[in-house]
Amino acid sequence: MASSSLNADDGTGKLDTMRFFGADMNAQKIEMLKNIPIFHELTRKEILEVDELLHERVYETGEIVFEEGDPGHGIYIIVSGRLRANPSRELLKKTNLEFGPGDIVGELCLFDECPRTATVVAAERTVTAALFQAEFSALLTKNKDIGVKVLVEVARILSRRTRQLLLQEQDRPSL
Repeated sequence: MASSSLNADDGTGKLDTMRFFGADMNAQKIEMLKNIPIFHELTRKEILEVDELLHERVYETGEIVFEEGDPGHGIYIIVSGRLRANPSRELLKKTNLEFGPGDIVGELCLFDECPRTATVVAAERTVTAALFQAEFSALLTKNKDIGVKVLVEVARILSRRTRQLLLQEQDRPSL
């Protein structure tokens, strides 16, 4: 999230800019990213490289992350908070559509710009790390090893959610 920063008062009244997932990332932040399923196979160095592609997004309660029918441009990885999907399709209404830390939403759109299948809203204040299709494609070109590791984890999530949907389990389908 190279373009994102958080501001903190340093006690002198001046604002000190701190990067959320910047190159100066501490061990705690690296561990936080390693605990997110799509990144758990990455090394510290690989996490730092992926970090440069992530975009921090903060959503307040009730704020829309994306709307059903919008063109999709990538995925949102939940760092903290909860998101809730509100689909219009009956099949999706029968499942648990609340997502929390470590979950991803919008994974179908990592590969093409297909329309979103549900509206996703913040159920509470939520911090996400967005990985957009363009950055993911660049990663696959620049560092295939990292791209493949992330791709395998996304495929596992897609497989699990597809199976749950086909078996009409009450868990999270793909959005």
